Amino acid sequence: MSLDVINQLLLNMLIIITPVLLYQLFWGDRCHQIGAKINRRIIVILGSLIAVLCMVYPFRFSDGFLYDLRMVPLAACILYAGIVPSLWVAAVMICYRLFLGGSFTALSLSLVLTGILMVLLWRSKPYIVTGSRSRNVTAAAITGLLIGLLPAVSSCITFWWIGEPITMRIVGYFGLYSLITAFTLGMVVYVVEQIKLNSRQRNQSQQADKMNVLSDLAASFAHEIRNPLTVARGFVQIMKQPGIQDDKKALYTNMVLEEIDKAQSIVTDYLSFAKPHLEAIELVDAKQLIQQALSSIEPYAKLCRVDVETQLDDKLIISANRDKFVQCMIHLCKNGIEAMPSGGKLQIIGTVQNRSVCIDIIDHGVGMTPDEIRRLGTPFYSTRDKGTGLGMMVTYRVIQTIHGKIDVTSEVGKGTCFSLLIPTLHATSYH
Repeated sequence: MSLDVINQLLLNMLIIITPVLLYQLFWGDRCHQIGAKINRRIIVILGSLIAVLCMVYPFRFSDGFLYDLRMVPLAACILYAGIVPSLWVAAVMICYRLFLGGSFTALSLSLVLTGILMVLLWRSKPYIVTGSRSRNVTAAAITGLLIGLLPAVSSCITFWWIGEPITMRIVGYFGLYSLITAFTLGMVVYVVEQIKLNSRQRNQSQQADKMNVLSDLAASFAHEIRNPLTVARGFVQIMKQPGIQDDKKALYTNMVLEEIDKAQSIVTDYLSFAKPHLEAIELVDAKQLIQQALSSIEPYAKLCRVDVETQLDDKLIISANRDKFVQCMIHLCKNGIEAMPSGGKLQIIGTVQNRSVCIDIIDHGVGMTPDEIRRLGTPFYSTRDKGTGLGMMVTYRVIQTIHGKIDVTSEVGKGTCFSLLIPTLHATSYH
């Protein structure tokens, strides 16, 4: 058996399989984004290109009689894209076959076989794409064998008609051609079905993760709200008892209000995480907002024996929501202060680096392990015993909303640095 024939058929297989994998890599997960019409056009272009490339590398027995795996990409179009894209691919194949030329008999046979095979594939479609993966692959392989045998038998009849001798060598070639056609179409269907299976499993996993997060979020929200409401209810019950002095009623009333404010704060944090205020974004100077946040947290820093040092460049211009950005800075600075239970120094450094404003919040406290760093910003995780993780969730969400990112470097026992990188305008473009 000639190695040239085997090489040509194997090259055809490679030409067919590679674009199938490339389609999944570049477009497979974006079908719902690019739209059905554009997706069909991509399939038509890829199918036509694959078919033409297969026809560029054929093998032949007689002048004008060319054999390749052009029907496999046409079959894939019929099975997974529909009849209209397949007609376009078939038209390109026919035009290129006419361009190649050859005997009238060979051209006529090619046109007739293309039509017959398209009908065969269309009738076989329900058996190839509607069952289990193993059944689909088996049906595709059988169909591929028929696709290979039909032109083989037709060619043998044509050779006999025109007086071309049919040797065992030709029969062996056509047998190999039919088997490789069957294997290639089966392989294409297997790859497509495996890709579809992986996509379904990935979507199911993502949906399960979403439901788990939603369940945990609801449980956490109920737990956090129940605590202040339980305390408030207790004080209200105490105030209903006879003989309570006015000064104690006033004290209990203030405590009830404090607990209600705490519940309202928790609700606000959840809403901030779920739906940041995009409509309030504007150009602001981050230096002024950082100073505003520090003025709010300064009494707490003094109470914890923490000195706050700042080194801020002028015109740290970013696009952000003023209140949310101040809230993020307060939370990060508060975290830094609480990481130094014995007191220390908190540094805030703000600079412009290339096209980004870089804000570093540096503490010299207990530090974090790599695992703790990876879990920062995830729901319900906090390094503090009484923390809920809401503040860090909100901080990460707000920074992401303004197209920024947070990098964290830390070492246990030495401290932590939170680096905020936020897109900025050049200083010369700000007026």
